[in-house]
Amino acid sequence: MRPASAKRLTHWTLLAALLGATLTGCGAGAEDTPGTPTTAQNAAGSTYPNTDEGAKALMQALGTGNDPTLVQQLKPTTADYQAVFEGDVAAKAEQYYKAKLWNGSEVKIAAKPEQTDLKVFKATTEEIRSWSSAVAANFPGGYQQIGPHLKPGLTVYRWKYTEPGDDLGLAFEGLVNVNGRWVWVPKVWQVLES
Repeated sequence: MRPASAKRLTHWTLLAALLGATLTGCGAGAEDTPGTPTTAQNAAGSTYPNTDEGAKALMQALGTGNDPTLVQQLKPTTADYQAVFEGDVAAKAEQYYKAKLWNGSEVKIAAKPEQTDLKVFKATTEEIRSWSSAVAANFPGGYQQIGPHLKPGLTVYRWKYTEPGDDLGLAFEGLVNVNGRWVWVPKVWQVLES
């Protein structure tokens, strides 16, 4: 082998090793780092911007049930829980959701085929804390209990998949955008009851 070929082979071997190490860092083990969203979790933030339109597009995509990984992208990290909840309630919420929702069981959000209408409601944490009549009309009563434990400046979304012309349907709540991505913390009042 000529010296120049050996040198090129060494450079390519080193480059391949570095590339392999970099790709390994992006793999499944990367999601175990507390507070760091996975690549899939980041996709929920970049595909669906932090706007009312972004929230609605995400809800519509969830309603189809076509992407089983989409709900998993909404799984909060430790940093996300700390961005949603005040003080010790953040750690309590993380423990609660790990045991009750993100425990390895399949989590689904999907509308029935005939539920083609999407109804969206939203409230800021300040509106939830003041428990205005609009919030009381559109959010479960448990939000009044959890309101003081939510960080200020957030917007919480609630939505329903209904049949056209119907007000009743399949309802969900607890969609919040923190740390540049969407997370889902449903039935937040149950954190206090656990």
